Amino acid sequence: MEELLHTSAHILSRLLEAATLVLLALGALMAFTKLISGLLTRQPPNEVALTVWQGLSRWMMVGLEFLLAADLVSTVVSPSWDELGRLATIAAIRTVLGFFLGRDLEAARRIARENAELAAASTRHGERP
Repeated sequence: MEELLHTSAHILSRLLEAATLVLLALGALMAFTKLISGLLTRQPPNEVALTVWQGLSRWMMVGLEFLLAADLVSTVVSPSWDELGRLATIAAIRTVLGFFLGRDLEAARRIARENAELAAASTRHGERP
C-alpha cells in the first residue's frame, strides 16, 4: 500500500510539473502574440509592454502555483531535508513574486485609470488626447 502511495504521488508530482511547463510556455506564447500584434497595429509601445507584462506575470504566478503543488505532493509522501528546502524556496519565491507583482499590477491599473481620466477630460474640453 505504501509503495502505491509513493508511486501515485510521484506520478501526480510529475503531471503537475508538466502542467507548469505547459502553462509557462502558453503564457510566453500568448505574451509574444500580444507583443507582435500590438506592434503591428502601432499601439503605443508603453501600452503594449504593459499588456504583455501583465499577461505574462499572471501566467508565471499560475505556473508557480502548480510547481508549488508538485513539490508539496512530493514532500508529503517522503519529506527529506532537500525536498523541504526546495518547497520552502519555491514558496518564498512565489510569495515575494506575488507581493511585488500584485503591487505593480495595482500601480499599472491606477496609472491606466489616471490616463483614461486625463484623456476623457481633454476630450470634454475640446483638446486632442
